[in-house]
Amino acid sequence: MQNSVEINDSQVKSVYAIKLDFFEGPLDLLLHLIQKNEMEITDIPIAEITEQYLEYLNFMELLDLDVASDFLVMAATLLYLKSQSILPVLEVDDQKPFKDREDLVRQLLAYKQFKEAAQALDYHAAKREKIYGRSVHPDTDSSDLSDVQIKATLFDLLSAFKQVIERSEFAADDDHYEEIQEEPITVEEKMEIVQRKLSDEPINFNELFSEFASKIEQIVTFLAILELIRLQRISAVQSGHLEDIYIVRLDA
Repeated sequence: MQNSVEINDSQVKSVYAIKLDFFEGPLDLLLHLIQKNEMEITDIPIAEITEQYLEYLNFMELLDLDVASDFLVMAATLLYLKSQSILPVLEVDDQKPFKDREDLVRQLLAYKQFKEAAQALDYHAAKREKIYGRSVHPDTDSSDLSDVQIKATLFDLLSAFKQVIERSEFAADDDHYEEIQEEPITVEEKMEIVQRKLSDEPINFNELFSEFASKIEQIVTFLAILELIRLQRISAVQSGHLEDIYIVRLDA
């Protein structure tokens, strides 16, 4: 069970609304949770995956991300499948995207195969174009990031950002310091700051978040990263699933 992150959503509202149409959908979130928890697709614990899915959905809404309706439909479907595992169902609801657990497993397996094929094509195309042919920061533990790279998904980024927030909350509790109230910074301003920090070397995702920054500044930084990815000014890459994320500047 992951630690929940408490965010005062009144701090986030009206900061910036990120459209998620450019990013992944609900099946990607399910696959991310399955891989993150080292679950077998053919043996998904529905109750656990439903709880974690709803936690991520709540986190996205707290960040004021524009959650598409299909995420909500998937949430309702998971709750329906969870209830199926507890109570007998007399009639199958044909309006649900998945009629039962086996149907969900079949679609997840098919989607995983499609996604892996797309990632392989994307990797070879990027390698030919040398988009990510940059040397690695000397402090990184990844010995060959430039040779083996996959793009980090929205949910990889959300997981990494949750860890940033959790570390900040732990440090605040441990050190008993009070956040200094600063002038609010906009996403556009933070986008410029992030781009200035990027040179020819990839930057570890965590390095873009100051440990002394307020929670609202950390959120704005994260939204700026998402917007820069959407605008294809930067890319987020990993040497493998659940590995450290590096932010790379894309050449204009």
